[in-house]
Amino acid sequence: MSTCSKDRSRCIIRVSLLGTICNALLALAKIWAGIYGHSTALMADAVNSLSDFITDIILLVFVKISGKPQDHDHRYGHGKYETLATVIVAIMMIIAGSLLLFDSLKTLWGLYQGDVSLDPPSYWSLGVAVGSLITKDLLCRYTITQAKTLGSSVLHAKALDHRADTYMLIGVALGILCALIFGAGWEILDPIAAGIVSFFIMRMGIMLILPAFNELMEISLPINIINEIEDLIFVIPQIRGIRNLHTRSIGHRYAIELDILLDGEMSVAQAHDITDQVEATLRNRYGSATHVIVHVEPFRRRIH
Repeated sequence: MSTCSKDRSRCIIRVSLLGTICNALLALAKIWAGIYGHSTALMADAVNSLSDFITDIILLVFVKISGKPQDHDHRYGHGKYETLATVIVAIMMIIAGSLLLFDSLKTLWGLYQGDVSLDPPSYWSLGVAVGSLITKDLLCRYTITQAKTLGSSVLHAKALDHRADTYMLIGVALGILCALIFGAGWEILDPIAAGIVSFFIMRMGIMLILPAFNELMEISLPINIINEIEDLIFVIPQIRGIRNLHTRSIGHRYAIELDILLDGEMSVAQAHDITDQVEATLRNRYGSATHVIVHVEPFRRRIH
């Protein structure tokens, strides 16, 4: 097992810190290129990078808290902080997309009214847009790989955020390129491209926030997981039935609580051994951090 897998929280923080540094540097580069390269879309994307930077700082704090072990006041651990961090990322994506859309529409309306004029962008702005695109694409690939390795919802959220940024930068780069190639009159493509991409960003944020809210509301695990839990338990021959199976997610961990039916004549020691077997079976399948509570009830045969 890799070092990254052995120390999950530390690895998530390392990946998040890399994204934080990249977002800070990209924001500075975009602000410079947006001002001196005359690109409104690049300036809007700089605001997006600044919001990403602020979000990353929040995530670093939340992820560090989520990695703490359970204590007297948090019997189920601190995993929900990771889910809450995912919600924050999604909300920031929706806000960033909305602001970008508003800014694009405002610029287009100003052009229509004749109140706004756009200077042609420079090759500097195109270079920064392409460089930012490559950086974000590499960062997205790395983050999503680590998200799958660690089973981290917050890293998955950040990977989607990076992917949304690449879509935005593709639109920005194409708008700048067309304005440079075709000259006067084509500067309008800059805000149009930014406005179109804003819809993709908001859509990703909405798709991300829905499952995170379900987790915060402690919705049950998917039916295929529940069926798998039942199949795993019924492999143990002494178990006659299952009742009150309750499941939910706590960050990256599962919480499983259930009653098992055993023969009433069975000794306490035997029943205890079987509950240990159930807990071991579930933790072997879903990870050692899985929260499992098993309660024993006597199985009563029906008398016909």
